[in-house]
Amino acid sequence: MLKDNLYAELMEDLHPNRPRVEILGDSRVIVENHCGIQEYDDSILRVRCRGCEVRILGADLELTALSMDELAVIGVISSVEYITTE
Repeated sequence: MLKDNLYAELMEDLHPNRPRVEILGDSRVIVENHCGIQEYDDSILRVRCRGCEVRILGADLELTALSMDELAVIGVISSVEYITTE
């Protein structure tokens, strides 16, 4: 039973339509399954995702990677917010 529950949780985590946000200390954030950038400057990055927005706040923010479904930002990260839009 426990094995089935762990498998179900893993499959939910890997759902292709849900955003995946990886925070590496206070200096790097990776967002997968995004739908585009809403706002970007050196202190804020607002990322549109299905049903939510991921807001990254900090200083000296810099996009280091950007593809159709993944982006990476480095800098001095002060907060990462997940805002439901639906």
